[in-house]
Amino acid sequence: MNELSGGNTRTATQARAGQLWLLWLGFILVSMNMRLIFTTVGPLLAEFHLSFSSTLMVTTLPLVLLSVFSITGVKLRQRFGEERALFLALALLCLGCAVRGLGEMMLLVGTAIGSIGIAIMNVIMPALARKRFQPRQMGTVMGIYALMLGVGAVIGASGAFPLYLALGANEPAAYQSLALWALPALLAMLIWLPQLRYAAAAGLVPGVQNGERVNLYRQPVAWSVTLFFGLQVLNLYVFLAWMPTIFISRGSTPEAAALLFSASQFSLMIGGFLVPFFAARVADQRGFMVLTILLCLFGTLGILYAPGSTAMIWVLLLGFGQGAGPGLGTYLFVVRSASGESAARLSAMAQSVGYLIAGLGPLLVGYLWTFVGNWDLPLLLVAGLLVVELLVCLPAGRNQRI
Repeated sequence: MNELSGGNTRTATQARAGQLWLLWLGFILVSMNMRLIFTTVGPLLAEFHLSFSSTLMVTTLPLVLLSVFSITGVKLRQRFGEERALFLALALLCLGCAVRGLGEMMLLVGTAIGSIGIAIMNVIMPALARKRFQPRQMGTVMGIYALMLGVGAVIGASGAFPLYLALGANEPAAYQSLALWALPALLAMLIWLPQLRYAAAAGLVPGVQNGERVNLYRQPVAWSVTLFFGLQVLNLYVFLAWMPTIFISRGSTPEAAALLFSASQFSLMIGGFLVPFFAARVADQRGFMVLTILLCLFGTLGILYAPGSTAMIWVLLLGFGQGAGPGLGTYLFVVRSASGESAARLSAMAQSVGYLIAGLGPLLVGYLWTFVGNWDLPLLLVAGLLVVELLVCLPAGRNQRI
């Protein structure tokens, strides 16, 4: 496994053996909550009876906010330290989930509040991993991080529809079921409380020094990492928003579409763990990047052209690639950075620009579907973007640091 430069010695902020289990438990629970707010909406989208504009808002607004508030994560880390900034983000996520149960307007408001919390968490988690865990653990840590993102996605995707049925299978039940996903976020907040004592004093976050400030926007490697992350997230969120709708429009029942969606999220969970875990054992990650992009491409084309009876094969391939992409991208934030500060800043750049790119995906796909009346052209667009990604993103995999 690669050794990360900068901070190879154990620091006072890294967990002692007796406290490591509590850090791991908090880290895992936080990671599990970071996709619940997104994957619980798709299976129920038809049950809310939203207007087309509201549907686009629900599917696109989160990505815009993930972009806009990424820099906020850097500022909060510098002001309060990773642990306290993460606690604040969890509080926003908990609040956002809870208010979604109050109807269509609060669904939008709650999604916005929760997305701001997730934007902060997205930036903080790679920097926290570098601060609190040993450098030799990074492949495992980031693999488990991606795995738990997938676990949360599976729980949300597979649990949303049964919870809706249990609450009465009507429109109020759909909103009420969304509110209940605040409970896992509340649990994560409570488990994270002991970590607040490790937060650095305001203005004294390790690694924040003027001499380290490199203009990332002039670094080709930073742009390559950003484009890889952004185009992978675009692919992921197009299908998070529209996969059940795609299959329902092609004749699947809502239950069958929810099953396919859940299967893709299960495969996503596995890919999100395995690819960063093994990528950390080599100096050059380009082979893993090619594998990730091709899996997404084959899965997308399979959903578009293959017989409906083979849909499970293609959603599993697609899900594996979709899990591998953001997981590998997040690992690149760490391994391509020379310090915790540069990791946070690269994470912020990749996510602010990347989620802005990704936000165009569900929006454009939704409009194309409405305009042409089928999914052929929208899915061909997604496949074309994957080919572009294959051409422009490979420099991010080379063994170099910013």
